[in-house]
Amino acid sequence: MGVISTDSPDSAAAATARPVMARVPLARTVVFGAVALLLFLLVVLPFGWVLNNSFHDDLTGAWTLGNYARIFQSVDLLEPLFNSLLLAVATAVIAVGIGVPLAWLVSRTDLPFRRTIRVLTLTAFVTPSFIGATGWILLAAPNSGWLNALWRSLAGAEAGPLLNIYSMTGAIFICGIYTVPYSFTMVSSALDEMAVELEDAAATLGSGTLRTMLSITIPLVTPAVIASFILSFIQGLTLFGVPAFLLTPTGIPVVTTKLAEFYQLFPPEIYMAAAYCMPLLLVTAMLFWMRRRILGRKQFVTISGKSRAGRRIALGAARWPAFGAALLLPLVSVFLPYAALLLVSLTRAWGQGLSWENLSLHWYWWALFGNSETHTAIVNSLLFSTLAATMCVMLGTVVAYIVERRMVFGASLFGAVATVPIIIPGIVMSVGFFAAYTRAPLNLYGTPLLLVAAFAATFLPIAYAHGGSILKGIGPELERAARSLGAGEGRTFLSITIPLMGGGLLSGWFLVFIPIIRELSVAVFLITPKTNVMTTLIYNAKDGGNYEAVCAMSVLLLLITLALVAAAGPLTRLTTVRRTSRKSGRKTAPAEGVLPT
Repeated sequence: MGVISTDSPDSAAAATARPVMARVPLARTVVFGAVALLLFLLVVLPFGWVLNNSFHDDLTGAWTLGNYARIFQSVDLLEPLFNSLLLAVATAVIAVGIGVPLAWLVSRTDLPFRRTIRVLTLTAFVTPSFIGATGWILLAAPNSGWLNALWRSLAGAEAGPLLNIYSMTGAIFICGIYTVPYSFTMVSSALDEMAVELEDAAATLGSGTLRTMLSITIPLVTPAVIASFILSFIQGLTLFGVPAFLLTPTGIPVVTTKLAEFYQLFPPEIYMAAAYCMPLLLVTAMLFWMRRRILGRKQFVTISGKSRAGRRIALGAARWPAFGAALLLPLVSVFLPYAALLLVSLTRAWGQGLSWENLSLHWYWWALFGNSETHTAIVNSLLFSTLAATMCVMLGTVVAYIVERRMVFGASLFGAVATVPIIIPGIVMSVGFFAAYTRAPLNLYGTPLLLVAAFAATFLPIAYAHGGSILKGIGPELERAARSLGAGEGRTFLSITIPLMGGGLLSGWFLVFIPIIRELSVAVFLITPKTNVMTTLIYNAKDGGNYEAVCAMSVLLLLITLALVAAAGPLTRLTTVRRTSRKSGRKTAPAEGVLPT
């Protein structure tokens, strides 16, 4: 029996001639429009306002190139640029110089307690550098630092300070040791995934350990080394907290602290600050471009993608000395500053020394219950970070899905915009959001939404990249099957794709939440007394000299951060195990006439 078509030729022709967009479901158009609008509001608009403001005069509001001319004609404005470059280069050299050998020791050799060294190094990774700077102020301040006091007790009261953390050398030291984990993580990951045949062949032919490392291992991880150097350079260039804590008291300016000065003037020089952001932005953009060009020219084919199962290099008599050297980084980045922060936070008055009479939990009680401003900052930090991380992961995942599945023409543009904040330093992002959202019709200043949006925009590239990496490992077959059975794209995404992403989304949420809760530079221009967060409260309290309170709040922030890191792994694994058990628990009946094998 034939099937009679009720469609006339004219109607078929009309359907064929109908514009493509007319055949796109309304819901899909709304979703794409909402995503495009969010990306515009979070990324394009703030950057656009920074660029626009940089060409205006602060006094008259007229269009001008005078701001840029002033930058390159004023010694007071050129000096911070050179200081920032010095800090960045030295930070990168320290990070790579320590991180690469440490990664080799942990990943390639029979170093004792390798797992412990790795965990302690990652502890430094999640420690806010400005909190580390606070710990080292207690240890190495020229007059009151404990290490200098110990030195004077040994060398005599007339001896000058052995260490001075309030110096460019001190800032380089702090930035360097808290940037080493970036280099360590990137290089150790490359070493863990690298095939070992070439190293084994070199050892068989009589090559020594050092020669093998220098001639084979290090060249093979060149991409990771280059990437870690560039990332470390950018970290040193864009950090705000460490220079504000260590260099501002001594009058040594860098770009990030100079930007803060523009906002502290009366009236504030907002347009000049926007122009002063541009050198910072251009350098970071150029570095990311150079990284892509350098790595794009070379083809490195020795990464196996499988965990290394080869032999470990025997260090012999150097085994324990190497362990002692590897322990130096955790000593200066974790043990010493953490101990100083904890001890001072447990004293009622720091200047009265460590005695039973002076030990107290007073400042923790004060921070949690006795001071409304501190209590508000703690609640705000947890609430804003939760909302921003959730918003960031949701938007980043949707953008990654649009890009990976080519859901719309020009999908790659969505991904490009979502990646742009990676080249925008946090302090510049703060300037951009201040410029965009402290005026009509979108005046959000003083509202939680401003901080949540700024945090989400800053860390959107992490969520987008993480979501994309998960989706690359998920084939589209199940999604196609669901759509062939009548499920819409939205239902397919929510019922198929999201469950398949499983614990990866949760790990991505933690990956974004942790840096948000310890972020200082993004919030520094956007907070008000009602929207203060822990990082800005610590920053402002430091100027008051109440180091007992500063240390108590710093310890609380560290405890929250470390607790989240500790919980992230088990929660992610639990989510993945439950998802896997549900999938394995489903029984599929064999088709009629087919015997199961």
